Amino acid sequence: MVDQREHAPAREDAWAVPGPDRRSLTRAIAFLGLPMAAADVFGLLVLVGIVALMARMSADALYVRALYVPLVNVFAAVYAGLGISNQVAAAISRGRGRPKDVVPLAASFARVWLAVSVVLAVVVVVAAPALASALGAAPEHRELFVSFVRWMAPAELLQVGVVLCASSLRGFGRAGAGSAVSLVTALLQFIGVAVFGLGLHRGIFTVPASIAAGSLIGLALGLYLLRRNDLRAEPGWTGWRPEVLGHLLRVGLPVAITQFLLFGFNFGLLWVLARTGPDVVSGFSAAATLQVLLIMPGIVLGSAIAIVLNQQRGAGKAEWMPAGLSTGMRIGFGLYAVLGAPRVAAVTTAYLSAVGLSYFIQGPVLTALTSMEQLGAGALALALNIVYFAAIVIVGRLVVDSYGAVGVFRSIALINIAGISVVVAAFLVVRRFSRATRPA
Repeated sequence: MVDQREHAPAREDAWAVPGPDRRSLTRAIAFLGLPMAAADVFGLLVLVGIVALMARMSADALYVRALYVPLVNVFAAVYAGLGISNQVAAAISRGRGRPKDVVPLAASFARVWLAVSVVLAVVVVVAAPALASALGAAPEHRELFVSFVRWMAPAELLQVGVVLCASSLRGFGRAGAGSAVSLVTALLQFIGVAVFGLGLHRGIFTVPASIAAGSLIGLALGLYLLRRNDLRAEPGWTGWRPEVLGHLLRVGLPVAITQFLLFGFNFGLLWVLARTGPDVVSGFSAAATLQVLLIMPGIVLGSAIAIVLNQQRGAGKAEWMPAGLSTGMRIGFGLYAVLGAPRVAAVTTAYLSAVGLSYFIQGPVLTALTSMEQLGAGALALALNIVYFAAIVIVGRLVVDSYGAVGVFRSIALINIAGISVVVAAFLVVRRFSRATRPA
């Protein structure tokens, strides 16, 4: 008997692979993007909230957290590389009408995570004192920073289980369920720091403890929601899926390297700004966290577009893909026309004052880059990111002595505006991919 699940989506609903018409594409992208954006924005607000709680704990805790910011991107490289690859694989499985492939693929990605995480955790733990020296940690904070890093390393890596569950659900079109996993995990982490760290005065080390506890509970919720959405483990689900390596090489590796570039970028800017004093370093780290609220919609929109396009690709409808990208980019420019309009200077730091208006361009640029990464053009996206980050650090180093921190921030704004060429590159990539995969 033929397994019908191999030839049709698990259920007929609003998440059926959208056609090339603008209305269905807009609906599909919006239905994916809205819950994803809600979860990611809430997660960022939780991160900002944890920073605020640490500031209330002590000035020492806030300073150690500011120094830790570059390392966030190191761990995010693992999450992003595996999570985005798994999301792409789930989206293609949706297009092919093969729900039974989702859990085995995620399990294979988890095996890669286990190998990578052990190596990364050991490296970070051993290198913590060297990182303290490289980041210029003040002598009185050095021991606290080293201990904090060593506890954070294993706690951060536990979040990969949550990432894989959420990305499987999102990629398969169950964005609400995937976002619920992320929301609950973030909320539990915040509550842990608020209650134990601040309320019971247990201090800075409640942060890694809360991350670990929230991640384990979030993983349990994710496994439950996978089953509830008919993405169940079947006999043989633990077997190795060799296509995972292809997804990691084409999608995951460029995405992960981009996150490592962000580590180098944040490290480089902290190095450039170090001569301006600890107050500027702490202030810049806080502003850099807040600016993600403005650029996150572009990244989320890029993921939503890529999910739709990968579903079309899995369904053998590559000729529909240019229409999907075009519709998504129209949404992006419309969104950032609204976000870029208010005067950011009146309500934010000098950094956001200088950079804020450039988000009208930078947001759609991030949308285009995210889509390219998840469609297999990660090498090109990586090259564009390298040029971007290198330009900011080099120009910043040249202007900081003459114009101070404000000169660095204005340089970032000008480079952001120059990124409009990335949008053009994205359209060329998608059109070439569509022609190359179109049936003869």
